[in-house]
Amino acid sequence: MSPLSVILLLYAVGLIFLVAEIFLPSQGVLTVAGLGFLGTAVYKTFNTYGEQAGLFAILGCMVLLPALAYVAVKYWRQTPIGRKIVPPNPVLTNADIGVPVEKLSELIGKTGTTATPLRPVGICEFDGQRISCVAQFGSVEAGVPVVGVKLQSGNLAVRPSDA
Repeated sequence: MSPLSVILLLYAVGLIFLVAEIFLPSQGVLTVAGLGFLGTAVYKTFNTYGEQAGLFAILGCMVLLPALAYVAVKYWRQTPIGRKIVPPNPVLTNADIGVPVEKLSELIGKTGTTATPLRPVGICEFDGQRISCVAQFGSVEAGVPVVGVKLQSGNLAVRPSDA
């Protein structure tokens, strides 16, 4: 086998190991092996073809390795392992976000009870429905009757009831 074939094989195996690390989680073993093969290839390039070819090989690795790392980070989530480890973000619907503002505006002036302490945010119960509410002033303990006062940043603001 010619020296050029050996050097090219070392570069190819090093790159294959680095690409395989993207798809096979090996905790860095394939990365270390790939970098070892590339380092050996650069060393053999220096010894076989001289300083100028060795410097060109180092320059090529300095350009290729960051480009490979960029591609790996950018496309890792699209690999089968990446999809299992980092699933896509869910698409939230209005039902997931909370109570629609239209339903909250219906509760202004109605009386409910605090299910949890409001310090200043907590849960209140209006007509059997639990809703996230915010205390208009200070904090309100659990079990206190409250009245819906206004909408404040998408939440129902409540105050303790006088009755």
